[in-house]
Amino acid sequence: MNTTKPRLFSVAFSLQLSAFSLLLAACNVLPQPQADAVRNFTLSAPSAAAPVAGATQVRPVQVAGHLRGRPMAVRVAANEVVYLEDVRWAEPLDEAVTQLLRARLGSVGGGATVAVTVSRAELDRSAGNTVQLAATYTITRAGGDPDAVERGAFTATPRPWDSQDYSGVVALLHDAVAELGDALAAAVEKK
Repeated sequence: MNTTKPRLFSVAFSLQLSAFSLLLAACNVLPQPQADAVRNFTLSAPSAAAPVAGATQVRPVQVAGHLRGRPMAVRVAANEVVYLEDVRWAEPLDEAVTQLLRARLGSVGGGATVAVTVSRAELDRSAGNTVQLAATYTITRAGGDPDAVERGAFTATPRPWDSQDYSGVVALLHDAVAELGDALAAAVEKK
């Protein structure tokens, strides 16, 4: 009986299997894990100041629909907004603006109630890489007198961004909300 053929077949098969195993081991079948490039930003820090008695109340701020998502909105043309998937808000923007305004107006007396709607809070690349904030507001004086209601519009000073880091956009937007808070405080204190 001739046993050389099965032995040759067995050796050839073993060599092929070994070569395939080495090739498979040399190839990285699974991709290497990549670092998460997503950066999460918060607009405000927790407020430690206690409101004064009869302080101005700030209703929850409303924001335009294009600002409600977690990805940061960037205006690239008058009617075009893109979203940065790797630059996100760690908190809803409406809650962050509300928190900042409450911190600023909580020390303003008078018992007024302020309602704010933000229509723009974004980096505008079409306007020279500036951070812009625009809002409308209603101030209702204490007592509910219909003649004691003041409505107005606010546009923050455009703030140029140096195109270095998106944390700079967040800092500039924080400054713009602080400017809004100062304007609201002045309007509430004016009687």
